[in-house]
Amino acid sequence: MTGSSEEGAADAALCWIVLLNWNGHADTIACIDSVMALRNVRWRLAVCDNASSDGSAPILWQAMRQRFGARFQVLGEADSATAPLSPETDAFLIQNSANHGYAGGNNVGLRLALRDPAMAAVWILNNDTEVDPDALAALWHHAERHPRQGIIGSTLLYHDRRDIIQAAGGGTYHRWTGLCDHHGYGEHRQAAQRHASRPLDYVFGAAMFIRRPWLEQVGLMDESLFLYFEEIDYCRTGRDRFDIGYCPQAIVFHKEGGSTGGKREAVSLLADFYNLRNRLRITWRHFPYALPTVWAGLLVTMLNRWRRGQSDRVAMVWRIAIGFRHIEFRDLQR
Repeated sequence: MTGSSEEGAADAALCWIVLLNWNGHADTIACIDSVMALRNVRWRLAVCDNASSDGSAPILWQAMRQRFGARFQVLGEADSATAPLSPETDAFLIQNSANHGYAGGNNVGLRLALRDPAMAAVWILNNDTEVDPDALAALWHHAERHPRQGIIGSTLLYHDRRDIIQAAGGGTYHRWTGLCDHHGYGEHRQAAQRHASRPLDYVFGAAMFIRRPWLEQVGLMDESLFLYFEEIDYCRTGRDRFDIGYCPQAIVFHKEGGSTGGKREAVSLLADFYNLRNRLRITWRHFPYALPTVWAGLLVTMLNRWRRGQSDRVAMVWRIAIGFRHIEFRDLQR
């Protein structure tokens, strides 16, 4: 779909936009509406429903049918790998066979996008984001000026505090602690440009613009991580082949934690588990020499959980510390 009839828009490169839904159809529909308001760009949309249990699939079907009419197609996960891609289709709803997590769910959409020879880039957006009408055009212009950048971040602002930065493109990963430092966090949006030239260890996963050569040479995201730290692993894997960039003018509003239950007020057990486990997995994979200090940090985490009266989480942290290479969330029920 072309977001504007202005001269030049129809000849622009084609970007696929991938949204992952899991029990969040209201946020996803709001994100779709913001995507439909994009200006001066050509795009196709893939919404991947991660086997939601809240009735999201039929609600999304109805909403997308209303918005796209005959230019809309529903696919099963298996069909998405083989079904013909009609040039008349602007939007796809893919019904994943299970909850594959962030990486696995988005990878289904990425595989579909890679089947389109016209695709020049994919923009992965969290379903709990809404985009500024000029955000994608700004990303294209930035990409044209920086051809070595294979993955590019946006300016993430809080949805409920639209002048405050959540992340200026991405951030720094501190290997000795396994903690992340989002550039520009808490600053006024006018400060975004000051971070434009800062080196990035990762692009913030809520809005990742990925060029086709990156996808073809680096591949897809690691599905074993399931949730959190995927962008750190992904950027670390591809940084020897491509530069990592940031476009300050690409504005995206983010409802923090809306897709995982990880609100500012309280972190869900699911979010807590994967945040801690993957901190160790990333260290083991990319910075094994830092494992002792990251393990020490988990001991502090156990003490903090005990002080809060979260005895179940103290046990969880201990199980993660000794079995992070193999433990899965479902193992906590055993």
